[in-house]
Amino acid sequence: MTKVLILGWDGATWDTATRLIEEDRMPNLKKLVKNGTWGILESSIPPWTIPAWNILSTGLNPGKLGFATFFVRQGYEFKPYFLFRQFQIKRNIWDLLSKEGKRVIVVNLPNLHIACEINGYMACGWLFSDENNLTYPLDLREELDRICGGYEVDIVIPGFRIGSKYAKVPTSDEEYLSKSREILEKHSKAFVYLLKHKEWDFAFIAFAEPDRAQHRFWDNPKIVKETYQILDQKLDYIIDNVIDNDTIVFLVSDHGFGSNKRILNVNEFLMREGYLKLKVERNGKRLNFFNTIRKVIRELKLISIAKRTLNLLPSKIREGILKDLHPKSILEVEIDWENTKCFANGVFGDIYLNVKGRDPQGSVNPEEYDTIRDEIIKKLKSLKDPKTGKRLNIQVFKREDIYGVGVQNKELPDLVVLVNEDINGINPNIGMGEVISYGRGGNHRLNGIFLAYGPGIKKAQRVDAKIYDIAPTILHIFGLPIPNDMNGRVLMEIFEEDSEFARRKPKYVDPSYYEKGQEDEKIKKALKKAIKNLKLKGKI
Repeated sequence: MTKVLILGWDGATWDTATRLIEEDRMPNLKKLVKNGTWGILESSIPPWTIPAWNILSTGLNPGKLGFATFFVRQGYEFKPYFLFRQFQIKRNIWDLLSKEGKRVIVVNLPNLHIACEINGYMACGWLFSDENNLTYPLDLREELDRICGGYEVDIVIPGFRIGSKYAKVPTSDEEYLSKSREILEKHSKAFVYLLKHKEWDFAFIAFAEPDRAQHRFWDNPKIVKETYQILDQKLDYIIDNVIDNDTIVFLVSDHGFGSNKRILNVNEFLMREGYLKLKVERNGKRLNFFNTIRKVIRELKLISIAKRTLNLLPSKIREGILKDLHPKSILEVEIDWENTKCFANGVFGDIYLNVKGRDPQGSVNPEEYDTIRDEIIKKLKSLKDPKTGKRLNIQVFKREDIYGVGVQNKELPDLVVLVNEDINGINPNIGMGEVISYGRGGNHRLNGIFLAYGPGIKKAQRVDAKIYDIAPTILHIFGLPIPNDMNGRVLMEIFEEDSEFARRKPKYVDPSYYEKGQEDEKIKKALKKAIKNLKLKGKI
């Protein structure tokens, strides 16, 4: 009986892995590349953790999921998408497999927010929203605590989870790195325990450590390479000690990685071009004044003098000045919405037009919509690096290019700027004082990693794939029908010609095929409950 194991390395890139393979510093990954099929896994646009893992596990694009980033826009406010019931789609690959009687294990995926009932075992990832529902079944938490010496989810915990015992992040690089690797060890130990002691047909874990290390330490190649080598050791630990000859292994990442040197301050651009307006009488002039001061301090290299001067001032005055000097999010300033044509929020490169009839205080006539989008795209593509004078290769996508023509969800972004080798990061803060600035560390890229290995998989083959393709390919391996609204395809080219997977044609069905099974189960449970109540009342 075929099993499928997915190992997720969040943010892993072939750029780093290939160099280490060539240096014989990742022997286990080298063995899989030699004996399996591998290539680039193109991520979502924008290539961020959410929605990338959601897309990978459902095969659906953001237009069908209903969200394009961590946050959902409601007018001019932004809230985490998983707080809304309509976006809690039970279409993940483990949901479909569970409905077909397959036993599943799912651990530490970022799109696991509240542990839910499945035919198997679940432990939530770093965006968990309820610490009391971290695992399914609930007592699994006690098992994992015992096995790991106290199970931990992640070193990075979102700020909305106030009071969590996981909320404190080490400040020093040494503590951060040590804690991150300790958590990697715990996740690996917990996962191997589940694989050894629970029955399963499908198992999936995401290791967050590549993303954590690369964001913080990209400028320190030694630490990044050490992280990949530790992952390679865990690869050996999992595959050689647990997996049998009937198991197909997928190694995937939700996106790639690169430097974060050149940053587009997107709202500064929109302000400069007159698309975004602040309420001048309240905060516009004050913000511009402190922009100028901060720029002078930076350019004249007076930072140390400025700090010493501030320390001489009374604490309340000092705190007020520091608050004004610090750039602000778009949610912290007052926007003149009636005269604002568009704005951006988050680090995702998403730009929203302020459309009449669609948005609360819309200023853009619907007939101007396409013209303004084309204007913004043209102006973004004409931006130059202020240091070199070279025109930047800025990639901008219209919503229909990503989500499909006819998508009606008004809360999805109208334009998306893609991070690449020219624009490494997006900063939406107001008060940066310049359109292009320079940073440090690492940031996401479009191309992640893909590898398949095991019975029926071609050896030493190069196959590039899209993140949408994983879910339909796994359903096909299990001989199950594929919902015909999935955006991905079955990667038939990874299978050996004489394998059962290659001989079998993919079967497509209406999504209601799986929903029907769920409804039948609900009816059965309702009948059992009704019979139980009647027995208690002595009527049967």
